[in-house]
Amino acid sequence: MKTNVRTPFARIVFASSTAFLAAALTGGSWAQEPQSQSGATTSSAAAARETKNQKVDAARDKVQAARDSAQEARQDARSTAREDRRDIRDTREAAGDKIGDLRRETRGEVRDTRQATRGTAADDRQTTRDARETARDTVRDDREQIREARRDARQARREFIAERLRSGDFGLFFRRLADRLQVSGIAGSGAIAQSGLKEGDEIISINGKPVSSERDFVDTLFANHQSNQPAQVVVMRNGQQQTLAINTKPFVEEHINSDDRLHDFGLVLDEADPSHVKVQTVMPRSPAFYGGMKSGDLITRFNGERINAVKDLVQTIGNLAGGTTTSVEVKRNGGSRSLDIDVPNNHQDEARTALKPTLPSTAPPATQPQGNFNRPALPQPQPLPRPTVPRQ
Repeated sequence: MKTNVRTPFARIVFASSTAFLAAALTGGSWAQEPQSQSGATTSSAAAARETKNQKVDAARDKVQAARDSAQEARQDARSTAREDRRDIRDTREAAGDKIGDLRRETRGEVRDTRQATRGTAADDRQTTRDARETARDTVRDDREQIREARRDARQARREFIAERLRSGDFGLFFRRLADRLQVSGIAGSGAIAQSGLKEGDEIISINGKPVSSERDFVDTLFANHQSNQPAQVVVMRNGQQQTLAINTKPFVEEHINSDDRLHDFGLVLDEADPSHVKVQTVMPRSPAFYGGMKSGDLITRFNGERINAVKDLVQTIGNLAGGTTTSVEVKRNGGSRSLDIDVPNNHQDEARTALKPTLPSTAPPATQPQGNFNRPALPQPQPLPRPTVPRQ
């Protein structure tokens, strides 16, 4: 504990100085006695000097005592200061040891916490990797199931089923008369162009069965399409009946080899100019119609792919997944436009009223198809849900 020694030391010094000053003043007064007294007796002078000397000695003793006291006080103060410094060092050393112990304990706890955190993070990373691998496996399985379902759907679509067709699907159009059908339009290319039918022909019967509607015509014409026997179609032409032998096998092959995805998009292409992919017709209420495509558009890019020919467009469309949106670039009125079109689900298989993409540039007259088409809708396969891929 530090002790204040300045106060007693100052008192001792002050007392010594006062005594010395008093002795000096006394001696000075004796020296200034008038010479008139010098003639005093020798005994009185000796007594005075003795008294003076005694006082000076007493003052010197007091000064020496004061000095000794001051020296002892200084020594005591130094000893006390040394003890205080020693106490401070001991206190600091004890505090340093305590702080060191606390630091070591804290470092140990921090190391333990870090190791535990690293272990937890490693476990979390491993769990995340396992979850990602499981998700990838699930996604791969789902994609494989979707691919298989699409393959099955494409295979089913390539099966020739007459009930799913209308005459417009192979380029033949009718106008309804009182009791029969009249050919109002016919495509200039494809199997129908080789059938022998002409505009204005009135359909009387097929294989001896009277035909009065478009549905009857299609169902009867392809009733025996698996055989090689041509269908006998009786028509009234220029006031005379004629019998046409129409081989249905080319119609079946044309239908199977065609890509119906163009019809799913609602597009009918004009193949009169092979150097351009030109839209001839856009079906109402179709993805192409709602996407903003119009007749006369020149398709230059589809889903980011350059389109130079119809086969490029068919191939690009065939690689698209249903239920998504794709970009289309077209040229219209000398300018370029970018459109977004919904990709139809390629599992759809409903009756269509579109023309085949091999039609000439001249469209047939617009007529209202006749016939009983209120047959029950065919069941449609439900699309598989799209897998959700977790974020990496």
